[in-house]
Amino acid sequence: MNNSLPTDTLISCENEPIQAPGSIQPHGALICFASDGRVLARSSTAEIWLGTLPGIGEALTPRYLNASARIAIDAALQDPSHAGDSVEWERSYGMRFDLVMHWSDDNLMVEWEHIADQTVMLAHYAALARSTIRRLQERKYTSVNEVLQAAADTVRVMTECDRVMAYRFLADDSGEVIGESRREDLVSYLYQRFPSGDIPAQARRLYVLSPIRQISSVNAVAVPMEPLLNLETNRPYDLSHSVLRSVSPVHIEYLKNMGVAASMSISIVINERLWGMIACHHMSDHRVPHAIRLSCILFMEVVTILLQQLELEQRVTAEQSVRVLGAEVAFAMRQADDPVAGLVAAASGISAMIGSDAVAIVVDGQTVMLDAPWLVDKAALLGIAEHMREAGSDLIVIESLADTQPHLIRPMTPTGVAAGLLAIQMNGDARITIIWLRNELVQTINWAGAPDKVVSMGPNGARLTPRASFESWKQVVTGRCRAWTETDVFAARELKSILQDVALQRLRDADRSRMILLATLAHDLRDPLQSVDLAVQFMRSGLASVQDAAQRVEGSTRRMQSLITYILDVSRIRAGMGLILERRKTPLTELLNATVNQLRQTYPGITIEYACPELGDAELDEDRFAQALGNLVNNARQHGDMSEPIRITGALNGVLRTIAICNRLLRKQTVSFARLVDPFKSGALASPNNKGGMGLGLYIANAIVRGHGATLDAVFTDNEACFTVTI
Repeated sequence: MNNSLPTDTLISCENEPIQAPGSIQPHGALICFASDGRVLARSSTAEIWLGTLPGIGEALTPRYLNASARIAIDAALQDPSHAGDSVEWERSYGMRFDLVMHWSDDNLMVEWEHIADQTVMLAHYAALARSTIRRLQERKYTSVNEVLQAAADTVRVMTECDRVMAYRFLADDSGEVIGESRREDLVSYLYQRFPSGDIPAQARRLYVLSPIRQISSVNAVAVPMEPLLNLETNRPYDLSHSVLRSVSPVHIEYLKNMGVAASMSISIVINERLWGMIACHHMSDHRVPHAIRLSCILFMEVVTILLQQLELEQRVTAEQSVRVLGAEVAFAMRQADDPVAGLVAAASGISAMIGSDAVAIVVDGQTVMLDAPWLVDKAALLGIAEHMREAGSDLIVIESLADTQPHLIRPMTPTGVAAGLLAIQMNGDARITIIWLRNELVQTINWAGAPDKVVSMGPNGARLTPRASFESWKQVVTGRCRAWTETDVFAARELKSILQDVALQRLRDADRSRMILLATLAHDLRDPLQSVDLAVQFMRSGLASVQDAAQRVEGSTRRMQSLITYILDVSRIRAGMGLILERRKTPLTELLNATVNQLRQTYPGITIEYACPELGDAELDEDRFAQALGNLVNNARQHGDMSEPIRITGALNGVLRTIAICNRLLRKQTVSFARLVDPFKSGALASPNNKGGMGLGLYIANAIVRGHGATLDAVFTDNEACFTVTI
């Protein structure tokens, strides 16, 4: 359904000079003064209200008006800031007026609004405004709806209107009635929607410029300005800020169709945008005094502050929750070996940051489902990622895929088909796209009249006239998801920032890793190279036999090969390539027996105690798994008390097989397990217990174990370390 007006209606409304109608409402008078004090124009009935006045082109003299009016006008001409001062002016025979001034296009507009005889004194209005503001501030409000309902109740008391409605404008500029106070016999518009076409664009601009607008009678005959055009500019006078400005005949007809005889509206402007409005309706002619209108403006300024505070508190609370979840996501991703593993580990946090029916990730051309393997056609997600790449968009927000992106396949979710999505994309070593999906949300909107019949041809000739019916009309909206909020978009941008930070940190770590690997390789290759050099020198000098030198060179060569293998392994792991594993069904106990025998031969100076029941078969790469166990034993040998044995035990617990390697410590372990398996922990090379090593054994062992789908954990007591592999 299209809620917008037809093109010719928009054109006619835009062309209607509602800010410069060339006339005023009849319950007062207006005089326009040039900056030098000459009268440029006046309303045609001004002399009826004010008595004899100077002619066009003449200035005020003591024979016109009275001293108080002349003093106020002269003060405003001398100092424009005084134009904001409104005063009460009284003619000699007792008729009272509110004298209101403002500047417009270098002209001083002076208005006299007649004060009805029964109107109470100004002090009463001041006291009323003060008490209503105090009551508003004393109460603790928890929602926007509560504030607007309180505003509607209070404004109705202040203005004595038959109905007061508090609107909040939505993203499409339609307005929903959130609060209402009315005469019991009147129909209620509470929670009904009014189309955006009810308030044309230029009327919205006027509501932003001028906070309050009154129409005292829809049957009043407008009083023209004389002359109609400014003789100096040949343009009509701009009455945007006039309190007596006459009303668009289209709007008058709209009010009559609604059964309203008099109205008043107060703007709620937040961040220079028409956020909402208080609309006051009366079923008979009704004029709200100027002093009461000023009190309403003051009251609504306080209401606006409360609304801003409430929205700010809600936004801050929501954003704090997002940041807490974001910190959890960042931690999970930094702990992971690669970005994809990090995103999977952070799945719950990513899902919780933005409410949705499903979340999916596309990494380059591969999809990663965070919720479950529910997707039938992954082409839909790949299409979204490619659409973002082609459009150069790092964030898209779609509430109706069918309406806005019909060429995209609608992805499946665990409970249906997505109607809308929010997605972010980040380009780096890999292009990562995270997509939150929402299903269709079928809504029933209660319109105050059919929105697709906003206008019809009427008595204004070629100009289209407003709709005549305001009876409740229900519309069922389909094909759209629940609206994405500003907080949702904030969360998406926050996550994108986290991804960028983690990627940047990985780049820094990679650079650091490369430098340390080179330094480590240079450091650890020095000893075997020196050993080779010494062997050659001893052989030349006759201090060593050829056989002794060959053995020394062979041992040093094996050491260098081992170092290079370590470097290559670490490089693959850090690059996210993983270790090459050739897994096959392997009798686990036989593999352990052979590995322990090999370790006893490799380290004849240490005692290894071994006990293992039958553990069955496991899918293993025999060489790599033996390498991991060898690294763990070597770690125990380097850092343990070798006066005590290293104990290797196997155990079977249901479907779990565990292999524990325990040893007595020389001193209490003070570094966490996570820090121990960091290949580039500070001080690894300088450790006195790590002579001849690079400190990479535990890191590679952990990578091998995890590559087998197993886990490696460690428990430390005051005098013992125990590493456990769980398969």
